[in-house]
Amino acid sequence: MGAADRMAQNRQLSDTKTLGDILYADTNKIRVCENEWVGLLRTIADGDQNALHSLFQKMHRIVFTLILRIIASPEKAEEVTIGVFHDVWRKAATYDPAHGSVVGWIMTQARCRAIDRLRFDQRKKRLNTYPQSLLPTTDMVAPQQAALFEDETHLLAIALEVLTPKERQVIETCFLSELTYEEAAAKLNQPPGTVKTRIRSGLRKLRNAAANLNGAMKAKQATHTGEHLDFVFLYALQALPPRSISIVEDQISTCKGCQQEMKMVRPIVRSFAGWPTDILRPAESLWGRLAKRIADEKIATQPFVVPLEAPVGPQWEQVAPGINVQILARNIENDSVSMLVRLDPRTDYPGHTHAGVGELHLLHGTLKVDDRTLYPGDFIHAEAGTVDHRVWSETGCTCVLMTSTKDVIA
Repeated sequence: MGAADRMAQNRQLSDTKTLGDILYADTNKIRVCENEWVGLLRTIADGDQNALHSLFQKMHRIVFTLILRIIASPEKAEEVTIGVFHDVWRKAATYDPAHGSVVGWIMTQARCRAIDRLRFDQRKKRLNTYPQSLLPTTDMVAPQQAALFEDETHLLAIALEVLTPKERQVIETCFLSELTYEEAAAKLNQPPGTVKTRIRSGLRKLRNAAANLNGAMKAKQATHTGEHLDFVFLYALQALPPRSISIVEDQISTCKGCQQEMKMVRPIVRSFAGWPTDILRPAESLWGRLAKRIADEKIATQPFVVPLEAPVGPQWEQVAPGINVQILARNIENDSVSMLVRLDPRTDYPGHTHAGVGELHLLHGTLKVDDRTLYPGDFIHAEAGTVDHRVWSETGCTCVLMTSTKDVIA
């Protein structure tokens, strides 16, 4: 964005004076209140796993994305994400609204846990420089994990290269938007059969490419029917409607061919955790592992079964040219907001004076705040009264922002 465009944008925004005037210009939109988030934590503190699942659905992808940006290992990021929400389950009663928003509380825990894990892994690497005989054999896993991450990165690069635009579109829509193939078909205005065919052809290409990458013989053409393969691939992609999941699981458990297909496809789907997008998705559902951890703490308790209804989250909305937000929670009592902010490439966020404490976690892209450059996983804290003269992104970026709606626009 050129200087003239930037001045025009700032003039347009400065007419409204405060951030709240920009965010809430459309008075017809219903906003999620911070008290709803606090209520979820209070209910979780009383032992309600349904409330924990609701909170998990709202936040787990954001948390996973931040953690992955910090520790750069999808497998470890999944473990740490589960740990964050396990802590939420155990420590919900300790949350104090006077110390910040629920979103900020969770993001702080995620960042601290990710940094702790990073430091732990770095200490292990230093220990591994000592003679082999002095180390337990169970500690010698870092090279394997590094190789796994390298393989997943390579698989992702292959995926982005060999998929046709239409195959990539349906896989992105199903996996990243967490939609079943039927929902993806409706969103893309395509027949469900077409979506299934493109998923099958795309994953078959990747399966064969993975076999070649590993030096194995080219994957044999499956003897299953096309419909049989469709269900295996849709299951791996987590794109089956709930009514079909148990049926397909039974199919896989009794069919060696299906089990072989799953063995080859799982690493491919795991690599999608690094897909070039701003809000990532774990390759496998983490809720089941979290629910099992909670159940294991209680004798004779079965893991909590999630409801089938899909959650409806806040939508992205444009509040200024090149600036889109997803408002997670509005706190009317203290004039604050928790939200995702997405800047288009070469876009300025208006200069402003902080009316209260501001916290920002960068998830994607690069962001410049005056003379400081932030990269994915970085965090910045601002005190009331401080001024950010220029905030802009050359690449485009996405962040989690907790700030005052009384921030004064320059």
